[in-house]
Parts: sequence; C-alpha cells; structure tokens
Amino acid sequence: MANKIIFAFGLLVIAFHLAAAEDPFSGFWRLNLAKSNLPPPLPKSQTSLIEATAEKISVKEEVINEKGEVLVITGEARFDGKDYPVHGTPFADTIAYERIDARTLKGRAKKGGKIVTRETVTVSPDGKTLTGSYSGTDATGKQVTATAVFDKK
Repeated sequence: MANKIIFAFGLLVIAFHLAAAEDPFSGFWRLNLAKSNLPPPLPKSQTSLIEATAEKISVKEEVINEKGEVLVITGEARFDGKDYPVHGTPFADTIAYERIDARTLKGRAKKGGKIVTRETVTVSPDGKTLTGSYSGTDATGKQVTATAVFDKK
C-alpha cells in the first residue's frame, strides 16, 4: 500500500512540474545583430520580454533605433489567428498568431487592415535561441525579408 501511495505522489509531483514548466518562448531575449540578417536601418539594440502559454502570448519589446530613440512595443494575442491590438509602433496596429507546435509560431501584422508582415518564429531545441523569419513591405512599400536571431538571457 505504501508503494502505491509513493507512486501516486510521484505522479502528482511529475504532473505539477510538467504543468509549471515554462513555455519555450517565455523569457527575456536579446537581439544578436551579428547572427541576424536585417534590412537597414539597423537598431542599436532590441530586447523582448515574452510570456507565453499554450493558449496565448504577451510581448514587450524595447527597441533602440539607429537615432538612439527608444520604442516600447507591446501586444497580447491568443493563438487563434484573430487580430489583436499592438501598441508603440507606427508600422502595425494589429497582430495575429497561431501556434504550429511547441517551438513554432506563425504570425502576421496589419496596418489599416492590410497585412504588412508575415513571420515564422522558432525556439531552438536547447531553448537558448529564438529565430524570427519575416517577409513584408517596408515604409516605402518595398518587399523585404529578414531574419532576426535572439539569445535568451
């Protein structure tokens, strides 16, 4: 009987740890400019604080642009493909995300109802690198592609 109780308690402990396990996207991420392939103008720095669960994501980015100006961009979205407001950027007013698997998200940003950026974001198997592949139009309407690589801090 004692073995059954210990086994049941062990299962509860494992279940608790799995439920409390941090989502691979969650954490503080810093842009690695050397590993990224971004169109100019390049930011001086960029950090992202991400809180994610299986159902939703919350992002707070701090970008220091080439002029030294600080932009704070925030957004929260469910992984349902619906548009949610994004704040702090002149380039988009809504974001939408879908979770493809535990380490992959697909998203899009819209400005005035028109898609301006599509992205695929992945987290490496070791959980230390976040990579975003982007395609869309810049402020002049030119098609651009980019890859941003972030290191977990």
